[in-house]
Amino acid sequence: MAKSLLRFLIACGALLLCNTALASGSTMNVRIWVQGGCSFVTSGDLIMNFGNLSQGDVTITATTPISCSNGTQFHISLSNGLNPNGQQRQMAQQNGSGRLPYSLTATPESGVSTGSNIDILLTAKVLQADYQSRPIGQYSDTVILTVEP
Repeated sequence: MAKSLLRFLIACGALLLCNTALASGSTMNVRIWVQGGCSFVTSGDLIMNFGNLSQGDVTITATTPISCSNGTQFHISLSNGLNPNGQQRQMAQQNGSGRLPYSLTATPESGVSTGSNIDILLTAKVLQADYQSRPIGQYSDTVILTVEP
């Protein structure tokens, strides 16, 4: 009987030690770094069409929205296009050698995002004095619009 009691006490002690050995606690930290970034909201090419020019200076506008992380400083840049003459943008005559100067601006050019979409207004202008002396025909250019944080 003493042996049975001794075995029982050893078994109970082992169970207590096992339960204590299995229980443990720890903490875990979870982190993330939100980086600033910007992108155009709509995909695809934006088309600005002056239409048929006959008289007067012509100004056209288009809007494209961008989205930036809250607090991100952004900057909009426009390339000089495919046919520049120095810093002057020019449209090239289709099936010809004519060039037609034009201006193009983006507003705002820079700022700080609040996390909401920002509409970028693009304004293009052709002067009558520039297009009246050009050969007739269609003219076009391709400009790369970039948004950077």
